[in-house]
Amino acid sequence: MKKLFRPLLYLFLAASMVSCSNSDDVIEEQIVDGKRPLVKYEIVPGDDPFTFKFENTSENYKKLEWRFGDDSLSTDVSPEHVYLATGRYEVNLTAISETGATARKLLVIDIKPDDVVKINAVKTGIENQVKFNLEPLADISSVEWTFGPENISVDPSPLMTYGVGTLNPFKLKMTTKKGSVVELEKFGTTEGIVTNVTNLVTSQVSKDNGGGPNANEGSLKIIDNNVETKLYLPGWGGSWWMQFQFPSETTIKYYGIGNGNDSPDRDPKNWTLEGSNDGINWTVVDTRAQAKNFYDQMSDRGATNDDGRYKKMFYFAVTNPQAFTYYRYNVSSNFGSGDFQISEFRLYK
Repeated sequence: MKKLFRPLLYLFLAASMVSCSNSDDVIEEQIVDGKRPLVKYEIVPGDDPFTFKFENTSENYKKLEWRFGDDSLSTDVSPEHVYLATGRYEVNLTAISETGATARKLLVIDIKPDDVVKINAVKTGIENQVKFNLEPLADISSVEWTFGPENISVDPSPLMTYGVGTLNPFKLKMTTKKGSVVELEKFGTTEGIVTNVTNLVTSQVSKDNGGGPNANEGSLKIIDNNVETKLYLPGWGGSWWMQFQFPSETTIKYYGIGNGNDSPDRDPKNWTLEGSNDGINWTVVDTRAQAKNFYDQMSDRGATNDDGRYKKMFYFAVTNPQAFTYYRYNVSSNFGSGDFQISEFRLYK
């Protein structure tokens, strides 16, 4: 196994691993006699994202009990602790006085997988091939990539070739030299790693179902992450658009469209994806003209029944990705029906 070196960047990011509750969140219990304990401590990030030093400055105590939120206990004055997995941990220090009076203080540590290791996938120059790379913030003992049931790699930088218009889940399991484990799940494509950001948008449409966006077949059904629901527009008029607004400029690299549960002649045929930073001036970032409806495309891929042809996702790489606040999916024709429908529209950065 090749050694992977922990970058110096960690020194700058370590503090972000700790999110604390109110620093004055002290629970004082009834005093039996004499002075009550005064509980004070600080969490100091260690040499990797799983390691922390607990600097105790409590007063008037005889005994300390540290509970780190992972079923472990320490009575040291200022212990160091290594967590073995990512997660949210409540650190509780109890101070006990000579007379048995107690006081407690709770702080929170949140170790997030994406704060422990960054995954990149870049094009190699070979058609549809990408190379994966890690940027770990800890010394690594081993890695395991799972690209499929029969495609598991322990190479730190594996190569993958993907089909055009596919979205491919994969998993990474990384173990540090201290035994801590981080696991991540991402999507790989011919454009690299993509992340679904549709949940960040607000939307509007040129025309909605008669019952409005919240109707059973209204426009919000196509951004609900569920291909079992759909937007249906009877008498759609031959053109339609849906506009999305992000909180800030976002570069969309990939998008997905889901077909409905019937009537493939309602599928979109010709469309553009456009971007804007003011909602007025638009730049086309992708244009599509489909020769076949989605139903027939699934037949070409080997589907033999309606369950295999309807309610499926179809993915497209953005030809000219740029950073925009607004995006608009603009459909100019379907496959001949007087009605229009899609089950999903998803945006990936």
